[in-house]
Amino acid sequence: MPATPSAREIAALVAMPRLLASLGVEPNDRTRRGPCPVHGGKNPSAFSWTDSGLWRCHSCGRGGDRIALIRALRRCGFREAVEFLAALAGVEFRSRRVSLQEIAQTRRRRERAEGAAWRISDEIGRLRRYYTEGLHRAERLQAQIGGEILRACTEAARDCGWDRLARLAPVCTFFLAAWNLMWDAKPDALARFALASPAARRRFILEGEAT
Repeated sequence: MPATPSAREIAALVAMPRLLASLGVEPNDRTRRGPCPVHGGKNPSAFSWTDSGLWRCHSCGRGGDRIALIRALRRCGFREAVEFLAALAGVEFRSRRVSLQEIAQTRRRRERAEGAAWRISDEIGRLRRYYTEGLHRAERLQAQIGGEILRACTEAARDCGWDRLARLAPVCTFFLAAWNLMWDAKPDALARFALASPAARRRFILEGEAT
């Protein structure tokens, strides 16, 4: 007889967008954010989730994994939450008794994993803001120099403006490539990017190694 999958294995079988939809939460696959379904807030970016199944509300402070989300929204116990996941995954779940030591070890491992995942998620958010702001600054500077060229009264002033635009072009290209990477790369590539050194990140951006 094949072994019954564990609760963690069952949870991993259910993609977060499907789980959220089954719980009555409309998932946004692009931003992975929305109003918090746990405390019922209206902030459109308070609740965030990852493909690995972690979630957190930045307003009420609640968070956890898929099972914790089911328990919070359906107000049920652990077994009922896993059975709900098993039904979505189309597998059978039979629980077994576990020791307090096993529970404590599992909790510590989960807390370490959640902490690491949220640190990476926060770094990705910081980098997205940084590259977006850099791109906007470069675009504003391009527009400013373009206006100065149009208003220039001498050929020398116009040549100076064109020279400044030429020197600015690589900067704009870099920030545009970075912005595209931060929003188009797959989650595992984004995690590698967030953990990389500044020099490695520059190579990722210029050579597309993280996509």
